[in-house]
Amino acid sequence: MNLIVLTKQFGNYTGATVSTIEILKRISKKFDTVEVITMKAMNIDIPNVRIETVSSYFDLIKELKLRRTKKKVYGYSDDHLGFLFSLAGISYVHTYHGNWPDARWMNSKMFFKSLFFIPMYKLTIKRAEHVVSVSNYMNNKFVKKNTKKSTVIYNGIKQVKKSEPPSKDTQDIKFLMVGNVDSRKYAAAIDLFSLLSEKGFNNKIDIYGKIVESKIAEKLNEFDFVELKGMRNNINYTKYDALICTSVSENLPVSIVESIISGVPVISFNVGGISEVIIGDDTGRLIPQGDMVHFAKAVQSFKKHIIGKEIRNNINDKFNWDNSAQQYFELLNGERNSK
Repeated sequence: MNLIVLTKQFGNYTGATVSTIEILKRISKKFDTVEVITMKAMNIDIPNVRIETVSSYFDLIKELKLRRTKKKVYGYSDDHLGFLFSLAGISYVHTYHGNWPDARWMNSKMFFKSLFFIPMYKLTIKRAEHVVSVSNYMNNKFVKKNTKKSTVIYNGIKQVKKSEPPSKDTQDIKFLMVGNVDSRKYAAAIDLFSLLSEKGFNNKIDIYGKIVESKIAEKLNEFDFVELKGMRNNINYTKYDALICTSVSENLPVSIVESIISGVPVISFNVGGISEVIIGDDTGRLIPQGDMVHFAKAVQSFKKHIIGKEIRNNINDKFNWDNSAQQYFELLNGERNSK
């Protein structure tokens, strides 16, 4: 089978593009050929994968039409452009990584963006032969409303070393937050930190992530107990006692899974698919969305503990790239052979 991957950008740009790369690393050799057609690409070297970069949407369609005459050709998409396969007469599987429709209500900017992206994703989902969701939450909330053919396959994560997390025996409690510094993930954190500051909070909160909105970063820096660490490829979660997540819109964030596998509990708003991994007091606390008082109390009253080994192993098995990639291959191969 010849696989064509259609994506607006190919590289370490977003969770969606990283997911596509991790999948291809594991299954590309199982296809006769793999071609990635994109408008922007990093220099990613994957065996049996050729990358074709074009400059316009018209050229994307043109390149797809040139390939539809190949024998046993099949498509895969990871963003809103997947419907272009149908214009070229190529069947495809789509993975929905998005936060729509939840993100629509964040602010006026996101509302206007939603007027474009939601219809594009609906069209892509409806025309796909099969759709993969990366959380049960979004599968039920959005995907199933637009197709009868969907499957949940969790994204994998970087595998955590099998050593035990260190004992939490010191007095000070250290928190971390992970994710691009923008209003979606951190606007609510500013309100939370204000409440904590009023209560005399003096524990350390380190924030890892690329600064996308400088005004948000400036406000976060005003709190003495906050330190912006910037973007890091590898984060040692075991140096910390708990992860804080104040994002108001998510699908299922990788950082929360990485934290739990590292034995570090999570305090988070109950948004998106987060409740699929925070499943009891041992793994952390879920806060009703927008309840800042409850959130502040949860942070102030947090007691150190390490998540049990059995829970960590179960989550680690569920969010494993090797397992996920095999499921993708079986899905792609099965859909193609059913034609």
